[in-house]
Amino acid sequence: MNAVMNKGQLPSGFEFRALQVFVVTAEQGSMTQAAKVLGLTQSGVSQIIAGLEETVGRQLFDRSIRPIVLTKVGQVLLRQGQKILGDLNSAFVEATESESGELASLSIAMPESLANVLGPRLYRRKGELARNWRISNGLMPDQRAKFNTHAADVMITEESNTSDMLDVDRYNLFTEPYVLIFPKQFAAAPELGAHLADSPFIRFSLRSSMGRQTEAQLNRLQLKYPSHIEFDSIVGHATAVSYGLGWGITTPLCLFQVPWAFDELSIHPILRGKFGRRMTLLARQQTLGSAPRVIVDECRSILEEEVFPQLLTHLPWLEGSFKVGED
Repeated sequence: MNAVMNKGQLPSGFEFRALQVFVVTAEQGSMTQAAKVLGLTQSGVSQIIAGLEETVGRQLFDRSIRPIVLTKVGQVLLRQGQKILGDLNSAFVEATESESGELASLSIAMPESLANVLGPRLYRRKGELARNWRISNGLMPDQRAKFNTHAADVMITEESNTSDMLDVDRYNLFTEPYVLIFPKQFAAAPELGAHLADSPFIRFSLRSSMGRQTEAQLNRLQLKYPSHIEFDSIVGHATAVSYGLGWGITTPLCLFQVPWAFDELSIHPILRGKFGRRMTLLARQQTLGSAPRVIVDECRSILEEEVFPQLLTHLPWLEGSFKVGED
């Protein structure tokens, strides 16, 4: 590989799009998964990465290891690439912000359990924040890739996913408990214990925060359950339980998206080994002005005024289980 570059000049043929593809691939740990996130083919991603390596004059990934890992040069480019993409996004935001403070665009990435609940309500209340909105949902690796490559301006995720993220402002949105869901005519005792091993456990994918949190808690409790199917989709998960195919663990906000679930499922608190999730909003420091603060306050209001009261009408035993964040 040869690259001719004078000090202070970018290499000939360098494209920012290639840098974005590289950062997403590094974050995803797979060209195949990066292609899904970017809407490209796997071969297209591979060609772009190869072209960037040709431009840089060094290998960025060690392809002899599976999954692929970054070389030392790749690690340096990833750190700097994330910063460059962030600065570029900030420049566009500042350049396109209107005199009234309205943003040209606002992209928010969040899990499915929040996108369908908070997304439309947030836009209804605060649509004047930006001329164009994009509310995207997906599993954590996809959300993080969007945020790190600045395809998303704001990310809402479970707090434990953010511990290694630097140069971001964090806002605690809310906490909620996990609950047990069973078919309406479930015979076994509706509590978490070894006796449930006799019935199939319907899981959430380990690519989801809920799936990983649940498995971690079950391991701490030394509980092993048979499972033959898992879901990324909240609707699919609840529907499978309603069909009598097994039982599951979910959250009240997930059930809020499937109103029929309150009539067709048997829903119970987790008493032994109870646990919950803490949702956090992340925004890059000094890039969106007052918008993150407005979004946080409005999301909290939506939960307190519209969502939690409705949940309590169905599940009054949840009283005191929700907590809206404070800064």
